[in-house]
Amino acid sequence: MRNNKTKIKFLYLFFIPITLAFLFENIFKEISLKAFYNLIENLLFAIALMCPLYFIKKIKWNKIYFVVVYLFFCFCTYFESAYYYLFNTYFSPSAIFVIFESNLNEAKEFVSFYIDTPLLFFTLIFTLTSFILVFKYEVIELFNIKRTKKTTIKVVSVFVAILLFLKISTLIVFNLPYLIIKSNLEYYKESEIFGNYKENKNGNFHDVKRLINPNQDEELYVIIIGESTNRYHLGIYDYYRQTTPKLSKIKDELLIYNNVISPHAYSVGALTKILTLGNYESPEKVTKGSIIQLINSVGFDTYWLSNQRPIGPYESLITKISMSAKYSKFITTTIAGNSTVLDGELVKELDKTIKQLKNKKNVIFLHLMGTHHHYENRYPNIFNKFLDNPITNFKSKENFEKINHYDNTILYNDFLITDILNKVSKLNKKSFVLYFSDHGEEMFNDLDMAGHNEDVYSKNMFDVPFILWQSPKYILEKNIPFAANRKYMIDDLIHGIADLLDIKSKETNPSRSIFNDNFISRKRIIKDTIDYDTFFKK
Repeated sequence: MRNNKTKIKFLYLFFIPITLAFLFENIFKEISLKAFYNLIENLLFAIALMCPLYFIKKIKWNKIYFVVVYLFFCFCTYFESAYYYLFNTYFSPSAIFVIFESNLNEAKEFVSFYIDTPLLFFTLIFTLTSFILVFKYEVIELFNIKRTKKTTIKVVSVFVAILLFLKISTLIVFNLPYLIIKSNLEYYKESEIFGNYKENKNGNFHDVKRLINPNQDEELYVIIIGESTNRYHLGIYDYYRQTTPKLSKIKDELLIYNNVISPHAYSVGALTKILTLGNYESPEKVTKGSIIQLINSVGFDTYWLSNQRPIGPYESLITKISMSAKYSKFITTTIAGNSTVLDGELVKELDKTIKQLKNKKNVIFLHLMGTHHHYENRYPNIFNKFLDNPITNFKSKENFEKINHYDNTILYNDFLITDILNKVSKLNKKSFVLYFSDHGEEMFNDLDMAGHNEDVYSKNMFDVPFILWQSPKYILEKNIPFAANRKYMIDDLIHGIADLLDIKSKETNPSRSIFNDNFISRKRIIKDTIDYDTFFKK
């Protein structure tokens, strides 16, 4: 009888945080079938965690195991519920990849960006309850009975049966520790594969050559990689606010593409394809060669200047690809609380780099922090222009403030891009400047949220700005057939850059270049499985 009461007591201790989390999810969000699946998974996971107590004979270690495991379980339960509350979906490997690529500063920004009153109250109540439960009651041995072979078989059988059921029923996908371990291994494996970019500067391209005759012309090409930029918030894309006044003034000098999308809604997934031969048809080709290596192989000097930190639990995959550049610099290298480095500092680095160029042929990549949240930290106060209530489908004071901050970041972005164009133009070289964003951003258009998340996604997270400026000398030698509404996904960008630079190789294909007469439209599959044009047309 005492043994049964002990079991009930332990189940009761686990059941309380599970119930708190379940109630929080369903009070503040619509009741969903997934919430019940997660509830079942949590109950089974709790029982599985209790089973090892049977094999711990010493009361001291029994107590330590229980406290550690119980608090770990409570943390997992809390984290799942908080994530569900914020994004109306449960945690996934995609979210874990985003965390892996983020630095401490961005993590702090993320928390402060999304935290609100209900979540604060839930955090406080859940934390206090968890600690009170684990320390208030005297923890005694769970199975205070004689250990026999028969009982041991029963305990092992229950443990194995739970694991098998979670796996076969696919409820395991709701288990946070499982997701973390699985994604951690996948990320480490991918990171190891990318390791050769730093040493192999030219890649393994075949039959590489330039289609134009070498001459003494100085060439400078700048490729600007934006971050989290929703093209529908750019005035040059007909946004109702004039967030791009400077670009709009030189609109006639630009090729503005209206139907370009990213393959993913997070940086690592997007840029590992954008910068390499990888695409949704052949994702394994992300390890077969990068844009930077291809450019190196025909005698250009390449530069990678970044305002994003090159760190994480493992070296960022994007950083590993960028290391194939002949010169690289990351201007954000230290953690200083919540301070940020504006992209204007990156433009200063561009100035220094241009003055120190040694080769006549150069390509410079600029990786901006762009319009990544916290939006109010992405622009200087002089660009704080939009203060009235914006037009949005989801009206609240907080939403209005975020949209205004976001539009101010776009305004600052416009200033920087135009400044870069002017600097390159004044050099009077054979040049182009290409600007695009790695992915888009939801900004209270289709969903009541600001940000990007592949677990709960919208069209705005994939639609990106894509703009090309060309110098007079470049235009004289290169006649680009312009079709503003071509359907294009930038996992094919390596073919487009090769085309712009007149580079030919066995691996590149002009029909996959948006800048080519022979361009052939293809299916645009986002997240590796979803037909963008069919899905969002619905």
